[in-house]
Amino acid sequence: MMKEILEQHLSYLNSAINLMDFNTIERGLKFHLRFELGDPHENGTKERVTQAKRRATELFENHIGEDSKVYVLIYDLNEEMFAHSPNRIFELLNTFEIEHQVFDEELALRYFEHETEIEWTKGKLSIYLADRSEIPYSDIFYGIANTEMGFLPSIHQLVYFFQPHTKKWFWMYDDRGCLMFSEDASDLQEIMGQFNEWIVESQRNEMEQQFR
Repeated sequence: MMKEILEQHLSYLNSAINLMDFNTIERGLKFHLRFELGDPHENGTKERVTQAKRRATELFENHIGEDSKVYVLIYDLNEEMFAHSPNRIFELLNTFEIEHQVFDEELALRYFEHETEIEWTKGKLSIYLADRSEIPYSDIFYGIANTEMGFLPSIHQLVYFFQPHTKKWFWMYDDRGCLMFSEDASDLQEIMGQFNEWIVESQRNEMEQQFR
């Protein structure tokens, strides 16, 4: 049931949504910002992890409203190389009685929209729905930042946050950075001004074009 309701929330994207392939969602997302999280700290340092967690938390709290319902989509692609504490994110979320469903499915093994050849792998999609205040997002960001640094606890899964009533998204991909999406460019323009120094410099012009 949760999956069907979520798909209804995603109908605004006007694309052929397949929740087992996140790129079908990403194609419909409109305006975006990309932020640096770990730099300039060196790889493999706790300073880098700490900064990445702090920045991701601050960005998330400025993007996703406090008094709101939030979906957490967790794609577990069975990436054994990074799965040092594979259940960490579920331990965090299941500490609270958060509504959720888990689907053992074939998931699309691709990370970029332009990829046309899709490899499918057995995995797990977990969908959680909770108030923002119930979600331990800062601890989740810490686990994500730890993953490629080799620190524990780590969270190797792909984790996306979706606020349905504002149609805003947030995704921290690793210690390097995060993406946020919105249907309303003015939302992101304000955040870009507030966190201007954290913007990924190589993509600044592309992002600024969205506001012209």
